[in-house]
Amino acid sequence: MRMLRYLRQITATSALFGAPLLFAQAQEPLNLDRILSQIEVNTEQYNVTVPNFVCKEHIVSQEVHEGKIKREITVDAVFSVTRSTVKASALEESREIKLVDGKPAPSKKTIMPLSFSGGFSGALNKFLSSDHRLCFEYAADASTPPTNGVAAFTFTAKPASASDPECASIQPGTMGRFTVDTASMQVTHIERTVPNPVGKDRTVLGTAAVDYAPVVLNGKGFWLPITITAFTTETSKTDGARFTAHYSDYHRFAATAVIVPADQ
Repeated sequence: MRMLRYLRQITATSALFGAPLLFAQAQEPLNLDRILSQIEVNTEQYNVTVPNFVCKEHIVSQEVHEGKIKREITVDAVFSVTRSTVKASALEESREIKLVDGKPAPSKKTIMPLSFSGGFSGALNKFLSSDHRLCFEYAADASTPPTNGVAAFTFTAKPASASDPECASIQPGTMGRFTVDTASMQVTHIERTVPNPVGKDRTVLGTAAVDYAPVVLNGKGFWLPITITAFTTETSKTDGARFTAHYSDYHRFAATAVIVPADQ
């Protein structure tokens, strides 16, 4: 069968969201290597250029027993992402809890049935960067054909990579899925499932997912999480847990300093 040659693509830059837009002259197959490379470029650009920012975070965290909610906590917090003082391209996450179940937080630390972090600073780097490309098998998601400018792909940890030092941070048995906006080559959704043993119960699995959308900060667009979900499977030995967080009201973090005379 004669292979179709890729037609020449014209690249334009989005003035607002800073990501290449690809316009093809005709329908063509999606090149997975090219997509992964562009995702990495976009992710690195985000890591380097995103300003310190804060947003509102609303969390619902639950413990589940026999399919029913055993315990539930709601948390309202101010979520912050700041640039590391040690490594310029590294980002640090923190939350300042304001309300617990609608009332002022009794302490700065609240124990939730399940908590999650890393959606703003590491989800894409860990699973889609060139540093870890050799740790996974990537493929088009056959259950979700490309439609309406969105393409879906899967990734699975290679069994042989468990002994590779470059893949030390990748847990054996990891599998996941991600979707891409094919115009901007930005990830719109990523999820991963890993073995998550609890005590002697080795059958528990942990799944986490992040949904991204464009957000404007300081006049420039970035793709940031709007929803993060996580859950652990319930087994005959172990209760399940759920975490759902919604993010809104993004704005750049800024501090104002005022210098006054020493005698004041």
